[in-house]
Amino acid sequence: MVYRLMEEGVVPVVAAAEVKRVQLVYHDFDPRYSNYTEGPSYYIESQIAYEDVNPAGYDGVLIPGGRGPEEIRQDQKVLDIVGYFYDKKLPLGAMCHGPQVVYAARSVKGRRMTVYTGIRADLERAGGTYVDEPVVVDGALVTSRGWPDLPYMMPKFLEVLAAK
Repeated sequence: MVYRLMEEGVVPVVAAAEVKRVQLVYHDFDPRYSNYTEGPSYYIESQIAYEDVNPAGYDGVLIPGGRGPEEIRQDQKVLDIVGYFYDKKLPLGAMCHGPQVVYAARSVKGRRMTVYTGIRADLERAGGTYVDEPVVVDGALVTSRGWPDLPYMMPKFLEVLAAK
């Protein structure tokens, strides 16, 4: 996501609980298992702590997937940031488990979204309408099912960002 933004001339800012080197993980689908597998992957440097983010200074927000959203949706500052973009109908992208943060921040009743299939029931209980497509655009909200859908998600997110 970060590199794709940079390819388009967008300057991404990576936020985390604190400014630090963040360990990423990879997710893969192995036919021997009914769910995905994961392991340590690359590192990325965060430039700003959530508590220091002023959402008005940014054009959009992207929430990656994986298991990180399970944690960051517990952080009120993250929910405030996501809620700001949601309320103002500004570009808000979320993939895989990322939509968990969106529906933790705000009601998604009636919103068309896609998510990793393992959290479909959560989305529907939150009032969202699940659409089984690689990417779903509902206003300024752009969602995708997971990393295999990034080639579909990122062009749509960039379109929404350019139209801002």
